[in-house]
Amino acid sequence: MDYDVIIIGTGLGGLVCGALLAQRGLRVVIFEEKAKVGGCCTSFTRKGFTFDLSVQSIGGCREGGRVWRLLEELGLQEGIEFLPLDPAREYYFPDLKVCQYADLSSHVEYLSSLFPHEGQGINELYQLYHSISEEIDRLPHTLSWFDPSRFAREFPVAFQYRKKTLQELLDAFIKDPRLKVILGVRSSYALLPPSRLSVIAMASLEMSYLQGGVAVVKGRMEALPQLLANGLNRWGGMIQTRQEVKGIIVERKEAVGVRLREGEVVTSKVVVSNADATTTFLKMIGEEYLPPGWVRRLKGMKPSYSYFILYLGVEGELDLSCSNNEVFPRYDFEEEYRHLDGGRIPPSPPYYLLAPSLVNPCHAPKENNTLCLSYKAPYRLSGGWNAEVKRALAERIISQAEEIVPDLRQRIILQVSSTPLTIERMTGNGWGAAYGWAQIPQQAGIYRLNRVSPIDRLYLAGHWTAPGGGVAAAMASGEITADLIWDRLTEEG
Repeated sequence: MDYDVIIIGTGLGGLVCGALLAQRGLRVVIFEEKAKVGGCCTSFTRKGFTFDLSVQSIGGCREGGRVWRLLEELGLQEGIEFLPLDPAREYYFPDLKVCQYADLSSHVEYLSSLFPHEGQGINELYQLYHSISEEIDRLPHTLSWFDPSRFAREFPVAFQYRKKTLQELLDAFIKDPRLKVILGVRSSYALLPPSRLSVIAMASLEMSYLQGGVAVVKGRMEALPQLLANGLNRWGGMIQTRQEVKGIIVERKEAVGVRLREGEVVTSKVVVSNADATTTFLKMIGEEYLPPGWVRRLKGMKPSYSYFILYLGVEGELDLSCSNNEVFPRYDFEEEYRHLDGGRIPPSPPYYLLAPSLVNPCHAPKENNTLCLSYKAPYRLSGGWNAEVKRALAERIISQAEEIVPDLRQRIILQVSSTPLTIERMTGNGWGAAYGWAQIPQQAGIYRLNRVSPIDRLYLAGHWTAPGGGVAAAMASGEITADLIWDRLTEEG
């Protein structure tokens, strides 16, 4: 065997998995098709302005949070600085601006002050989120969605709500229609309306911010994956960039290695794919090696939506009280998704308005700022993603943003855009999917693709498997998969 473990892809799940296994003394190599590590967590610079590609903030960075704990376990916590965000985000509605605080008690107290007659329901809702999140964090790496009796017995709250949507939960706890919208606003971050978003996914998302702490990386977002890569190297692991894996070698229904672009074969005891799930199974392996029912399930799964992002270098001040903002022209989440489902972006959609340089001044030259404006976007846009469409979307979102940032158009120094096609090309994520599979109940938590694949000795890490989408969840997936592999190889001696 050339290695104990081969990992495909340097997303955060793959890097965490590799670093933990290398720390425990295994021979680990990661093959990365791109020139840089990090997947979605990469950055770029244009004319002195720095932008993070698609990840701006991270949950679980406070001491004791999931990200902080993993970095501490790897001895890397001193190698990076997180800049806390509080409030974490501000939401603009037609007649109201709402804050999301980065502390659970402060956030609940704030919402209760806005809607005092709903205080009990608000408290009960967040207590439930806490219970679900606590159970999800305790899920052992051996738990399978094929074992519902154990799930029900040991994790009763998560089991009870495993098939529920956020809207069903809000209807059970909250009466005020406007408060339901406000409490459902975080579903937008998951690129789903409350009527589709899994309660399990919502609980993990909320608690990663409200208990784990939300922050940005000081400097560039890509410093986090680079830190993990350095840790892996320190423990004797190896990363080979610009090395595309063309195939996973299967013999006697077991993964025994990989075949690289130039035909080189590298063998190992186990293989981990942190790559796009469809590419992994249908291109690197092939249907003939997979159970037909499993292939049907894979082909029937729905990816998350993506983004159209406009990166702007702006002259002068932005006069914003918060770096992360989301603007909703109406109290209606469903209309936007009816358009997206049809391959369209609505005429006047909600949008994100992020000002990273307010927290990270090094992102912009002195007396200038960076601004990232984005729409949720379908991969297959009706009419296609041509230059004219991108220009029209840029003009539309700039016009909307001028309601918050006056004279924005006249102050733009630099303008760069990306589409779902750009994100797919830059990260290797099929459909430019921001969170892997859409986090609907049928695809959330343990109902995502199992990290133990139908090919023996082939495992998954990243946001295509459990726990789900987002930085903290992707890193957790790497930890869980590493534990599973370590137990197996230890037993085998």
